[in-house]
Amino acid sequence: MVKLSTIRHVITSAIEKHTGKPVIRTNQDATPPEYPFISYTITTLMRANNGTYGEFIEDDGNGASKKYYRKEFQQVWSFTACADNDLTSKELAFELYDFLDKIGKIDLAENGVVIQRIENITNRDNLLTNGYEYRNGFDVHFAFMNEIEGDTDEIDDIQFTYNSNSE
Repeated sequence: MVKLSTIRHVITSAIEKHTGKPVIRTNQDATPPEYPFISYTITTLMRANNGTYGEFIEDDGNGASKKYYRKEFQQVWSFTACADNDLTSKELAFELYDFLDKIGKIDLAENGVVIQRIENITNRDNLLTNGYEYRNGFDVHFAFMNEIEGDTDEIDDIQFTYNSNSE
């Protein structure tokens, strides 16, 4: 099973460390941090992969083994660089893009987060009730490995008998 809390922590902490800016989840009623900051939402929690699971047996070193089934899946995250200044928003979006496109790719991959695709940076400005918020962002397609532990029922052998009663 995928541990969403682990995925979120790996991605957001790496971005915060690189940019020095807070990374928050959108669509919550908490007070946002001071500008500039980065917001994200997971727009596609699990993109269907109609392939099959691979079967893996791992030895624990003590003579026992565990069986795992693994299959890749994708999530799509939408990132937005938010600021009270247009240039600041654009520069933060570029910095985040460069990090995800090249600089942070290896570190993220070593923690089980693979970036498959990054979309275009687009304008996402928003007129708020008390002012204007400058926003630029893009979507990222992440790939993860879904892992299921344990045995499942398997059919080892099956026989078909065809009987035709046609005249």
